[in-house]
Amino acid sequence: MKSPLYRHLSRRNLLGNAALLALLSPVLRQLDARAQAPLSPRRVILLFSPNGPMKVTGPASGTETNFTLHDWWKPLERHKAEGIFMSHMAPAGAGVVTGTGHALGGQSYSGYGGGGGGDSYAQNGETIDQVIGKRLEKEGRAGLVRSVVWGNFSLEQSGGAGGDAFSSGPGRSITPETSPTAAWRQLFAFLGTTAPMSGGEGSLLDFVASDCQSLQVALGSQGRALLDDHCTTLRSMERRFVAPEMGRPQCTRPEQVAERGWGNPEHFEPQSAAFHDLIAATLACELTHVVAFQFACQAARNRLPASYGVPSSAKVDSGDSGPAHHPWTHNDDSQPKMDALRIFTTAYSTQVAALLDKLKSTNDALGKPLLDSTVVLWLSELGGSETSSDPHLTRSVPAMLFGNGQGVFKTGRYIQGPSAMSRTAAGTQAAQLLVSMIHYMGLTDINTVGVTKASGPLPFLYA
Repeated sequence: MKSPLYRHLSRRNLLGNAALLALLSPVLRQLDARAQAPLSPRRVILLFSPNGPMKVTGPASGTETNFTLHDWWKPLERHKAEGIFMSHMAPAGAGVVTGTGHALGGQSYSGYGGGGGGDSYAQNGETIDQVIGKRLEKEGRAGLVRSVVWGNFSLEQSGGAGGDAFSSGPGRSITPETSPTAAWRQLFAFLGTTAPMSGGEGSLLDFVASDCQSLQVALGSQGRALLDDHCTTLRSMERRFVAPEMGRPQCTRPEQVAERGWGNPEHFEPQSAAFHDLIAATLACELTHVVAFQFACQAARNRLPASYGVPSSAKVDSGDSGPAHHPWTHNDDSQPKMDALRIFTTAYSTQVAALLDKLKSTNDALGKPLLDSTVVLWLSELGGSETSSDPHLTRSVPAMLFGNGQGVFKTGRYIQGPSAMSRTAAGTQAAQLLVSMIHYMGLTDINTVGVTKASGPLPFLYA
């Protein structure tokens, strides 16, 4: 049963103060679990990589427990024990929902299929980050914001077809924030500062403390007693963002991210590192529990730093050229094509591995590594096969899940999906994979995604 304080604060007594809710959430959880050891809140990170690996079937091969990662995914070797590596999957709903190629693969996180409104690539529905975030917000457990959508490159910056990977509804792709400087300002600028507030001097914590005190008048005697202790310790909560006490797990505000030309591919590595820091801090500080991140948009023409040595493609039938991801998928088979696709896939794998490193090394407010309670799902837009040169392959798609979710998922395994036999079956399993993410976040009454007709979670994920 929810505590009386939680019931009071989850109604209009919150007065629309999202910042207050974010600051009170750790206390509310403790009150609701007085007789139990506290558990970290569940968190999810959804990653999207554009195009596909094309000429290789990844990410692994072998048996369920004795498997080898393909060379292009070798950067993830140190995280094998925390991962479930899946090959021969398909975009969610493949064989059932509308769309082919990028129009289908770009819908990987929605299960709605592609095409509509005159745009053959248009997003036809909301992605699961929005499904989860809206519900958490409605239930008062989202944090400061329901979710964040960040990325290395947006549609506008890298070109592509259709839109960005995450969507708030039909035809409403969400443009990711690609500047870690702006992302830092949006979530962290107010924490631990003494910047004047509108209408008076003081920090946001001054404002919240005043609002917290005013709530005591609105609450009954029982509510006032429960709230009193927290209202007198708001300043110590502020200090935990900027001045951790020795030996005590703390939420630490990340360093302010300096401005630079973040749309320039040459800054890919520092941009990625900055976002890894921001993701970890955002989750540890419980500002949100849902993060969506795209390396680039559907059919992206994104580039990497020149030092990566991606060869330059001549103009291809898709009309694009240069040392970018998409044109190489449209090239005839050759060694330069293999070299280019290997570099892109390995670059994505390297950044995923670095993000997992950060989640392992960052503790939450209970002193536990973030990866203990955070599930990371990485989906590729399209697939790859040694026997096919189709640049829009919607079978043999790799999918990877990291983190056992406090014992929910059975990691350290490789699973071969069914697309070699049935793309429809593979699409059903991909949709069930999304349902599993939704269930993990506590929304167990949602048993399908989009219009896929899939039912329930994916059984083989579980311990």
